[in-house]
Amino acid sequence: MNESRNSLLPDVIEPISDAIQQSFPETAKQTDGVLSTVVGFFNNVVLYPIKKANLTFKYNLEAFENDLKEKTKCIPPENLQIPPTMIAGPTLEALKYTYDEKELREMYENLLVSAMDTRTVIQALPSFVDAIKQMSPLDAKVLQKFVESSQLACAEIKFSIKNISKVYSNAMPTYFIKELASLSDPFNISTSITNLLRLGVLNIFDGQIDGYDYNSFKDHPYVQSRSTLYKSYGRPFKIKINEKVLLVNDYGKCFIKVCLGKEI
Repeated sequence: MNESRNSLLPDVIEPISDAIQQSFPETAKQTDGVLSTVVGFFNNVVLYPIKKANLTFKYNLEAFENDLKEKTKCIPPENLQIPPTMIAGPTLEALKYTYDEKELREMYENLLVSAMDTRTVIQALPSFVDAIKQMSPLDAKVLQKFVESSQLACAEIKFSIKNISKVYSNAMPTYFIKELASLSDPFNISTSITNLLRLGVLNIFDGQIDGYDYNSFKDHPYVQSRSTLYKSYGRPFKIKINEKVLLVNDYGKCFIKVCLGKEI
């Protein structure tokens, strides 16, 4: 049984780190050589098991090559290098499972290109690969919003039932940010924020952004719609706003620069 399986995968049984070292020779310094080496490794080593297993795979290798050419065209030839194994191996491996998700694909490709540039390779942290693996396309869209502003006013909104020390626990998401409310259902946005906080790219603090009117959260259409719904339950309540600030930390700024290709 093992012999039959091995015969199907003659060139990819060796550890991926060994394979990538053999496929990325130190002498490949010219632009065409670097790109063809990366694309060739992705096609012949990373994708090989999928092809042999005849699994459905929508990825277009030509599209990957075109993406790399476009993203590396601004790198001077003298600064173009074979990406370090610790970045290239896991990035290319993860990319084959997420290529149909545009936001995630872009982050992986940007990370790979940063590792191919001697000027930015130090910022391409290996932990970024694992961070992207644990993100959804919505997480990527949320992070894009922080490119416009590195901090956003955030509210923890409670519907506090009058005369008793209780709240409607499911009335509002844990975190509500007006600038993000249009991206998806606010409960999904709150889940995304929680994940990004867990991954360490964002921080949240109690407090205010100077000059921001936190009472305006009460007038937001979504908050008003939830208020109308809960008023129909017949128990009077008041809306309480716990003021918070959501911001990108240094790790997050580096992640956005490398994986989104944006400066904050």
